[in-house]
Amino acid sequence: MIDYEEITSSGKETILFIHRLGTSRWIWWQQIPAFKDYRLLLVDLPGHGKSVSTPWTNLKETVDLIAQHVIQNRAVYVVGLSLGGHVALELVKQYPEKIQSAFISGITVEPLPFRFFLRAQSWVIHRGQQNPQYLTKLARDAYQLPEEKIPDFITNYQLLTRQSYETIFKEIMDFRLDESYGSIVTPCFIVAGEEESRNRLKSVEVGPRYIPGAGGKVIPGAGHTWSVGKADQFNQELRDWLTQTNNPL
Repeated sequence: MIDYEEITSSGKETILFIHRLGTSRWIWWQQIPAFKDYRLLLVDLPGHGKSVSTPWTNLKETVDLIAQHVIQNRAVYVVGLSLGGHVALELVKQYPEKIQSAFISGITVEPLPFRFFLRAQSWVIHRGQQNPQYLTKLARDAYQLPEEKIPDFITNYQLLTRQSYETIFKEIMDFRLDESYGSIVTPCFIVAGEEESRNRLKSVEVGPRYIPGAGGKVIPGAGHTWSVGKADQFNQELRDWLTQTNNPL
């Protein structure tokens, strides 16, 4: 089963937030108060957080779990960062009737090079999980977390097994956005931070090429975890996107 939290409000519409690799739903703490006029669904992906007992198998099964057990019979706006962005994209493709629009940040759209480094990389990550100093530095530098959130990060990151890490990365490293995504009719906005890797920046150009009507934007001065490090900017971009999809020209 997949675990999630639902935050109700007086709003009639719902946003589903999907986190990146190695975190869980707590990572959206700066978005919760900014979107209190919406109902919010905060999911823990398989192998993460309170869904750790459900192993990650692949994107398709993850999307099925979210559609059936989290979204259920609703229609939602979906927001996904990194791994969560890939999940959001597959939700749009597989369950268009459940997704009103998608805000997708920091995904890759072509197979990644150096796949043969994966085993070595996962070994380094696994070793680092036992080192509080390494995890503290990772939380500050890569995830841009404030001091009070570092304990949450360490607790959650240590839940990620080496098998889950390798299974996820193999699928993402092989991913290619292709003509099969041309059937998508749901409004999609694909963004990447200006300081992200070239592979992720490419999504802003390639995404709209394959997805009809999709928008793309490079966010000035932003990195991969801009939902944390530049939360106000992230929230404003998301708010603008929601307003645009609610009031199309």
